[in-house]
Amino acid sequence: MRLIRLATYLALLCQFLSPAAEAQPRLVVDGEQQTLYSWQSARCEDEYIPDSPARAFRRADGQVALIATHRENWMMVGPDFTQLRPVCRSILPRAAYQPLGLNLLWIQGIYTPDGRHVAALLSHDRSAPTKRAGCVPDPSRRTARCWLNDILAAVSDDMGESFRLLPPGERLVASLGDAYPSNGTHRFGVFTLSNIAQGPDGFHYVIAAAEGDGIQRPGNCLLRSQDPMRPELWRAWDGTDFTVDMRHPGTPQPCAVLPSASLPSEVRSLLWDARQRSWIAVFQTRRRDPASGQAWTGIAYSVSPDLFRWGPPVPLLQAPTRAREGGARSFIAYPSLIDPASRSRNFDTLEGDAPLLTFAVRHLDRAGRGSMNRDIGYVRLRVQ
Repeated sequence: MRLIRLATYLALLCQFLSPAAEAQPRLVVDGEQQTLYSWQSARCEDEYIPDSPARAFRRADGQVALIATHRENWMMVGPDFTQLRPVCRSILPRAAYQPLGLNLLWIQGIYTPDGRHVAALLSHDRSAPTKRAGCVPDPSRRTARCWLNDILAAVSDDMGESFRLLPPGERLVASLGDAYPSNGTHRFGVFTLSNIAQGPDGFHYVIAAAEGDGIQRPGNCLLRSQDPMRPELWRAWDGTDFTVDMRHPGTPQPCAVLPSASLPSEVRSLLWDARQRSWIAVFQTRRRDPASGQAWTGIAYSVSPDLFRWGPPVPLLQAPTRAREGGARSFIAYPSLIDPASRSRNFDTLEGDAPLLTFAVRHLDRAGRGSMNRDIGYVRLRVQ
């Protein structure tokens, strides 16, 4: 135990002594928006929509797999990012997991050591049974009251073609409690995740959004593991060390929150840039330009030398992020930064000069309401 703790302190010391990442933009959009997946022309069924950020990995057969799942989890496969095609079969079907007493599951974080065995972290939405138990949602819809969420683990042994949940005593990764509080006013639990990214210290990291009235301050929490294939090893940052075990809903433990001024919303993507020795986090944001007073909405990123200190948000792609914003007939969500030139099986590094910024494009119907018509769009970036 002392050796592990000593190794932890040495790794953190090395990170804090690393050169500070520069705050000026290093990523800029280089080209027009393009479509990676068209729901209108390529879907296998209506449920095949992007409802989470895109995650990718290289399979043992040399193919690239991309997952941007809905509650009916699905996957695209191809020799490269320009030739991805949907696999017309759910890789984690509702019909398989709901009889187990589980609710809606979204695959959000994936990791593979060899392209064949794949670990997955799942966002588990428990709002439906919470409402059935008597919780009444906010009638104004200004808060996400009655939304209870935790993080579960699943694995695949066939290159992501199918995933299975771990046994009940092993599948829970992060929770703030089994029941929605009777006096709750907002969502409660651990929600969306970034991708899983390996750092230069050999550890693997993921950023999770968490909040819980009376327990957890809202914000982004940092979790670390020595081996993502073993979900029991995930521990959250407590402000000093990675000691918070969030697997015990009966005695929930809060995690320390990363700086909200730098990471003002849920982090959706996390990459290590080995050339600049820095981390890059991507997220949606809404801000007001102090010079012009004009509102800015879209996708931004922040840079950190050590995952704890983050620079100010850097605007990257301006676009509507809400329905009917500015009269637009579509809006974007779920950004993810993927570098096709990454040599990592998990595309968790920035190594080339032309990474892709992917996102869901959510189209409104003729009445101006949300619809199932969602594409995966992208723009190519240039690294300055």
